[in-house]
Amino acid sequence: MSRGLHSTLKTELATDHLDQIHLIKFTIGSTIYYRTTAYFDITYDGNTYTANATLLKIPTITESSQIATSNVTFDIEGASQTFISLLLNNEHIHRPVEIIRGYLTDAGALVTNPYTIFLGYISGYSINETTTSSRISIQVANHWANFEMKRGRRTNNNSQQQIFNGDKFFEFSNAMMVDIEWGKKIDEQWLYFS
Repeated sequence: MSRGLHSTLKTELATDHLDQIHLIKFTIGSTIYYRTTAYFDITYDGNTYTANATLLKIPTITESSQIATSNVTFDIEGASQTFISLLLNNEHIHRPVEIIRGYLTDAGALVTNPYTIFLGYISGYSINETTTSSRISIQVANHWANFEMKRGRRTNNNSQQQIFNGDKFFEFSNAMMVDIEWGKKIDEQWLYFS
């Protein structure tokens, strides 16, 4: 598939020196995070992508001509308690993620026009903490992952708290998981109302 690569990028790809980097832009809560795999901060599109060695693993991303669900996972090492708290407070699902591939020149400058290789939404995460390290793996799925998602709200306490924090209307809704017979019982027979 042709990407219409910029001539500067084509020239860099033709050299024997190929320094590939990734830029990841993702949102947790209301904060947008910018990270890079480069060994120094990169400014691109008016934003500074931080290179603080926390972004560990960029997934292998493949393309297909078929419409299909694609999932990728990237790891962040040494995540702060604030960052973990944002994930734990359910402010992450379906937040946008963009993974951009770029190249550096021999002088360390970003080659013109890096390109997006994956665009999706956060679908989940896992946290692995020890006494000496903290690693978060963030799962991202493309927009086809929500193709059959049910819209609307659920009638449970978690869904209610996300919109009406402190409201206790559905607090015991899971205790009512019994079939309710609608009608009037007459001599071991049911008379149903319509």
